[in-house]
Amino acid sequence: MSLVRLSPQVQRIQANSPYIDIYTNAPVSPLRSRPSEQHAALTVPHAHPEPKRWENPTGWGARHINDKAPFNLWDKQNRKFRSPDRNELQWLRNKFGDGALGRTGWYMWIETANPPQPVPLTVGCMPVMFIGIGEERWEPIPQSPYPNPRVPDPCPAVHWPRMTFPTKEQSVSLLTALKPIANVRAIFYMPHWTIVELEYGDGRAYESKSLPGTVAGRTTLYHHAETPFYKSMRNMTRARRVDPEQHSMTSFGQMPQDSQNYIRQSSHLSPGCRLECGHGIPGSQNEGMNAATSAGVKLWRFDGEEVLTISHHHGFLISNEVYHPFVDEDKIGDIIDTRPELDIALVKLMPNASAKFTNTCYFQAETPRMLLEGFQIEQGSWSEVDGMSSGLVNLLTYGKCYLRPKRPAGHPEIESRQWQARSVNAIFGAVNNTICKGMYGAPIVQCETGGVGGFFHLSNGLNCLTAHLDDLVAEGWKLA
Repeated sequence: MSLVRLSPQVQRIQANSPYIDIYTNAPVSPLRSRPSEQHAALTVPHAHPEPKRWENPTGWGARHINDKAPFNLWDKQNRKFRSPDRNELQWLRNKFGDGALGRTGWYMWIETANPPQPVPLTVGCMPVMFIGIGEERWEPIPQSPYPNPRVPDPCPAVHWPRMTFPTKEQSVSLLTALKPIANVRAIFYMPHWTIVELEYGDGRAYESKSLPGTVAGRTTLYHHAETPFYKSMRNMTRARRVDPEQHSMTSFGQMPQDSQNYIRQSSHLSPGCRLECGHGIPGSQNEGMNAATSAGVKLWRFDGEEVLTISHHHGFLISNEVYHPFVDEDKIGDIIDTRPELDIALVKLMPNASAKFTNTCYFQAETPRMLLEGFQIEQGSWSEVDGMSSGLVNLLTYGKCYLRPKRPAGHPEIESRQWQARSVNAIFGAVNNTICKGMYGAPIVQCETGGVGGFFHLSNGLNCLTAHLDDLVAEGWKLA
């Protein structure tokens, strides 16, 4: 069941960045149209089918609703995207103009001064980004001069299929093989290469071309800087392209948030609603402050415990009280636990709020149906998130990373088997830093399956890193 927001300005944000606008002039609107009053019954007898926004969205080769290309560039048998042939290239020229176009191993880029209306998120089933004429294309490649293809592969026996993620055991074997030659603090598995992030400031120095350029049969690159690699992945030009505040057609002023009270106006709460934590403790640096976030999902455990997830980053240090939509309106519960490694906090809902909270709808996004473990998240899969500041935004999972948890000085290192796993998602939506902060805590839901792969948190406007939920699943938590 979908729910139309009572604050239409929020969803309109997504039509205000021309290079990512999937709505304007769309022959079939990607938006679902059920009014909020129909949500109360949770079923709509004899309703017309809602538009299907994706075909095969759970791995590479998905087709977006606006993708009208009469061809498919995904080679399923060989697990790679092929180059368009002469006729297909001519179709692309006729459709999108004479600007340069090209492709990496996993997405296509098309230069244009006049992006199509509507923008497709795939062309010929290949993810696509429209960029300005002469604009630098985005690619997550570190610049450290350490890789050398002549240095022997330290892990030659480990292999996994092209454009898939390694298993946890394979990743552990790879990190174990690297340990004698490099001090690794994080590793990123991209579609066609691996990025090893080296510890910075540990006193170790690496000579140019001193580290293996091939590890586990894959091209391997290195990042060695104080700033973590994910923070260096930001492309400022692309960030401006998708920022709705940068375009003259935007007349919002300050970016809007969905501040409607759904308990009072629609008699229910759902993922993506606006929440605030209460004011800070008197006399503290947080006095008079509050923190807003998007609601997560309601969870249930075999012992009967029920909780709501919210963003750990927002507010828990300010107050344990949680309100909807503002601190001077309805209190819905108290934070009883924090999980910084998962970027979430757990809220014990008050009886009235618990009775009115439902996971059965999630505004325009896919309905959450289950929690996913990391191994269930496929490379190339598409997900949706609908935060109180953003409306519907699409995410493409193209990478996976493992981060070594920080330890106090003198404490033993945590084994690589216990490193924190996160998905690396490309954001396809009109966003900026303010919008992304309001999205924190909103569930990231896999298209079609309804699997919750994590909660929106670490973001640079183009990518977000999402902590895997294996620990919650292991503890017996399920969607209520």
